Amino acid sequence: MGMASLTADERQIKKEFDDLKSLFDSVEGVDILSMGMSGDYQIAIGSGSNMVRIGSLLFGQRDKK
Repeated sequence: MGMASLTADERQIKKEFDDLKSLFDSVEGVDILSMGMSGDYQIAIGSGSNMVRIGSLLFGQRDKK
């Protein structure tokens, strides 16, 4: 799973996801590009992700212990 930097800069997130997509495209035999989570999944999908993690979006934030 690829994760972008923890930043609010969507251009930076997009660049990092695009870089991961380029790396993914260069590897033969890999068909799943997992990147993006609840806060940035739309950017990840736009960059070619075909698997995202959206648990917080579906179930809410975890309680801090």
